[in-house]
Formats: sequence, C-alpha cells, structure tokens
Amino acid sequence: MAILLGAFAAVLIGCSDFLGRYGTRRSHAVTVVSGALIGGVAVTSVGLAIIPSEFATRDLVLGVASGLFVGFALATLYEAMATSSAAIAGPLVVLGTALVPFGWDLAFGAALSPSIAAGIIIALLSLLIVMYSPGLTDQHGRGIRIALVSAVLWGISTTLVGESGDDSGVWAPFAQRVTALVVMFSIAAARSLPKVPARPLLGVTVLSGVLGGAGIIAFVLGTQRGSLGSVAVTTSMFPVVSSALSAAFDDDTLHWWQIVGIVGVVGGIGVLALS
Repeated sequence: MAILLGAFAAVLIGCSDFLGRYGTRRSHAVTVVSGALIGGVAVTSVGLAIIPSEFATRDLVLGVASGLFVGFALATLYEAMATSSAAIAGPLVVLGTALVPFGWDLAFGAALSPSIAAGIIIALLSLLIVMYSPGLTDQHGRGIRIALVSAVLWGISTTLVGESGDDSGVWAPFAQRVTALVVMFSIAAARSLPKVPARPLLGVTVLSGVLGGAGIIAFVLGTQRGSLGSVAVTTSMFPVVSSALSAAFDDDTLHWWQIVGIVGVVGGIGVLALS
C-alpha cells in the first residue's frame, strides 16, 4: 500500500510539474508557484477535514520547516524545466528527492532487503538514461545548475515532511503548503512581482497546485504506512510523467533511449511494490 501511494504521488506531482512548467514559460516562476500554492492550501485543507489526522506540535513544526524549503524547490524546478527541458531537469531533481530521504532512512537504522535495493538501483539507473540528452547548449547547462539547487531543496523538504508521525494524517502537508504560500507571497511582494498569474494562466496554475498538494498528501500517507526511503524513491519517479507529458503536448523531444529508461523506471517501481 505504501509503494502504491508513492506511485500515485509520482503521477500527481508529475502532472503538477508539467502544468507548472507551462505557466513558468509564460510568467515568472515565483508568481506561478505562489498561484499554485493557493490550490495546494485548498486541497490540503480538504484533506485535513476528511482524513483522520491527530494533531501534534512536532508534526506541525516539521510541516512548517518543510514549507520553508518547498516553495524555493518548486520555483527552481519550474525555472530549470522552462530553461532546459523536463527530461533533463526533472531526473536531476530526483537525485535529491530520492537519495536524501533514503540516506536519512538508512542512517536511522532502516532495513534494506536485496529486492528493495535492486528495485531502487534499477529505477535510479533508468532515470540516468532518461536524463541523457546529447548536444546540450549553454541554456541547458544553466537549467542543469538550477535543477541541482532544486534537488537539494526538494530532498530536505521531502525528508522533513516524510518524518511526520504515523497518526498525523495531513497536518504536515497542510502546514507545509501554508508556510510555503506565505514565503512565496512575501518574495513576490519584496520583488514587486504579481502574487498570482494573470487570468488566462490562473486556472492552470491553481490546478497545478491542487495536483501537487494531493501528491504530497499521498506521499506522506505512504510514509506513514511504510519506509520513508522506499516511498521517497517511488515518488521521485514523477519526472517520467512530466517528461512524457512535455513530449506529448509541448515541444520536448523524447528519444528512444529515454523511452527505454522510462520502462526501466516502471520496472524498478514494480520490484519495489512486490518487495
């Protein structure tokens, strides 16, 4: 069940990132993230109302701490995807999203069975195949540098929110999204940027936030039912979704080896799910 929730989170976050990239190509990343977080706060509020959630100060603090990082993580991810491509930037962010929580889990004594290790290795190596793209330009190089910053921010944020208590339900995701919204609104005000995109982009941006917020809820519920590391690795496969959508509906190109890599990612997740 935990791995399935992680996979569901990956689909939701991948769709969210595709829409976020679409918005960032037409507006400022800070504005797009601010607008998206409105949708994130809305969906986590609904989740808090309908999913049993036991309040604890520790979980609230973890959510707030995570929220201090996640807004910047989203802004840098969207900027990297808009600057280079989803197929290049997304898998780089995976390195932080997957490896930081997984390393944290191992550091605190989590068991690593051979099948889980095999699934993780298959999935991550396949992501490296997805990431490979010949003929990188200076613009792609800048996107890669931004993506590496996003990877660190995502890893820290994911680890913090994933450490919430088993009975905390949606408290940590709710606190994360509210905190991130306050931070991004403050940055937008300080830089004299619009807090939300213009009307033509507003619906797309809010939908992006709803999907991303729902993805974080699924991720946290997964970590409450299983290993933080395994669920984080499964959720980190979201670039496969955003890359496929960008190739299908935007101007990204998906090469044959990237399709092979996507198949490998799905196979790796399958091994994890069966472990």
